[in-house]
Amino acid sequence: MNIHNPLPSHERNEPIYTPPTGPPQTDGIPSAVYEAMGEANIIAFFHAFYYRLGDSPIADMFPKSEKNLMRAADKSADMFTFLFGGPHLYQRKHGQPMMRARHIPFVITEQARQSWLVCYRETLDEAVEKFSMPAEHVDAVWKFVTAFSVWMVNAQAPGDTQ
Repeated sequence: MNIHNPLPSHERNEPIYTPPTGPPQTDGIPSAVYEAMGEANIIAFFHAFYYRLGDSPIADMFPKSEKNLMRAADKSADMFTFLFGGPHLYQRKHGQPMMRARHIPFVITEQARQSWLVCYRETLDEAVEKFSMPAEHVDAVWKFVTAFSVWMVNAQAPGDTQ
């Protein structure tokens, strides 16, 4: 059983949407982010982010219990530890990222992406003070997540013009 409560992809009534831009084409995040934050602050960042997600318009896409919500946060922290320039924790613990494929069971519209980005931005806005993220790299992190999140959109809501 998946702790995220996804809608199994075989039960989706609509076709799986693929963004016309294809996979993200963006610069990586400087390794100085990992060097400054370390794993403990990256984990704390993602716990704060997932608490926001759990109280957001897309909360139904995330685990209901705090324990499972924090497990999901830890899994994301493993991925971002690597993206922030640290060790390949996600790959060691969970295998190849294949992030789009792993998100296909969730119906992710542009509106859901925007809700996700609001929560990420709010957490990012406090990252320098609370989580030791280098201020000079906040924009690089934001640029990366906004570009990458486009690739996670896999459904079009009525009225979407992507």
